[in-house]
Formats: sequence, structure tokens, C-alpha cells
Amino acid sequence: MNARMLVEVLMLLAWMGVVLALASASAACEAADATDWFGEDSPLDERAAAALEEAKGWLDAEQYPLRDGAAVTYLHGAGQPDLVCAPLNVCVVELEAGERVVPDGVHLGDTVRWQVTPAVGAADRTHLIVKPADVGLETTMAVVTDRRTYLVRLLSRARDYMPLVKWAYPDALQGAWEAYHAAEAEVREEVTLPSGESLPELNFRYEVSGCQRCAWRPVRVYDDGERTVIQMPWEVRQTEAPVLMIETEGERELVNYRVRGDRYVVDQVVQRAVLLSGVGRKQQRVEIERL
Repeated sequence: MNARMLVEVLMLLAWMGVVLALASASAACEAADATDWFGEDSPLDERAAAALEEAKGWLDAEQYPLRDGAAVTYLHGAGQPDLVCAPLNVCVVELEAGERVVPDGVHLGDTVRWQVTPAVGAADRTHLIVKPADVGLETTMAVVTDRRTYLVRLLSRARDYMPLVKWAYPDALQGAWEAYHAAEAEVREEVTLPSGESLPELNFRYEVSGCQRCAWRPVRVYDDGERTVIQMPWEVRQTEAPVLMIETEGERELVNYRVRGDRYVVDQVVQRAVLLSGVGRKQQRVEIERL
């Protein structure tokens, strides 16, 4: 063996030593615990220990994941969800429509062996494409958006993976219900009279005839199936109020009624009625008939 061949053999052996050392170091990194890299933990006081237990309870909380088509759906805020990925497949994390990741909003515990890239899809939804570089990895990912924060545990396997992960949002559902009730209240306000009566429940099919110049001529008459309301113009307060009589089988009779502001309220459905003011030749009359 000449000197040149000897040098090549020695170089080959040296490279083999480096490769074996790197493989051994990688295996040691995988097997190492945090205590192998850092100093010993200092004891926690009672308050910090209680807070840590609360955090562990959240991390270990039962998730609901449920399947929605190809997606695994978690309830946001209920605990830390898991995302299992594989090096030769793509995991997609789907955010709420219109939600955006803030600048520097993605943080990984292991930035060397995990890769996260953004993409915007249909319905203006941001998607995060997550890929591991190896199997048997575990780390965490924090995603900060303009609406909320996501904390996810990442795990990698050789073949098993979750193609699509998304969330159900209790706050969005609550907001939808609040908007629904606000719209309902607005509609009710629009169809509710100052007296508190609802317009859709009222019958306005009444004909008013007679004295056109009377200051107390009703502006509207309606009933709710139990009571009849005769609404007068506001000027009635400055004039002599008319007397209300109802007609039954051609006979007129006085009827009890209450005066509420500018309204006469009769505790029955009136078919025919007449308002009278004055006597004799100067008597003024307005007739009311339910159609």
C-alpha cells in the first residue's frame, strides 16, 4: 500500500468516526430529558405550584375532537390540541374566515426540525402548512392572530398524520347569538307601539266616518282580539272629549272605557260604535265600524 492509499484510508476512517459521533449525539438528544441539558429545578412556592397544576389540567383536558369531513375539529380554549404529522405528508391548520396571523405570530419550540408556512384559501381563510423533518418528534406551536391565540402540541410519525385541523369557536357562536337577539330586539322595536302593543298582533280594519272637522275625530282604531283602542289626535286634550257608545242590534248603549293619554281603551272587541259631542242640532258624531 502506497502513501496515497494510506492517506485515503485514514481520511475515510476519520469521516466514518464523525458520522458515528453525529448519530450517537442525535440519539442522545432524542433520549435526553430537559434535566440533562439544564440545571436542577428550584422548588416552586405554593402559589406557583397551584398555577402549574391549573395549566396541567388545561394541557391534559379532554378535547372533543370530532370529524367534519376530512377535518379534525377541536373546541378552541378547551385544552391543548394535538397535531400529528408525517415527513412525507402535509398537515394543514385552518383558521377562522378572515382571521390573520400577526407579524412574527408563529412560534415553535423546535424551529430546526419543524416548518410552518402560510397560505390563504377560499373564503379568505388562512391556512398553516405544517411539516416535520423527521419522525418521533414532539414540540409545541403557538400561533397569535388578530382574534385569538392557539397553542398546539406537534408530534411526528412515519405514516400517521392528520390532513386538516380546525376549531369550533364558542366566542363566535356567542357573538352570532348576540347579533341574532339584537336583530330581534330591533325588529320588535320597529313593530311595537309606544303603548307596548305589537303591530303584527293588531287588527286595524276599522272604518271611521262622520264629522270631518271635529278636533277629536280618531286618527286610528284597532283591536288585539280582546280590547279595542280608539286613538285620538293630541288636540282632544284642549277640547271637550266625546262620549263613546256602542251599537248592538241597532240599540246604543254606554260602554265602560279607560282613557290612556290620547287613547280610549274598551275591554271588548267593538263591532260598531259612535262618538258623540254636544246635544240637539249642534251635536257632532263620528261612527266607527269593524270591517
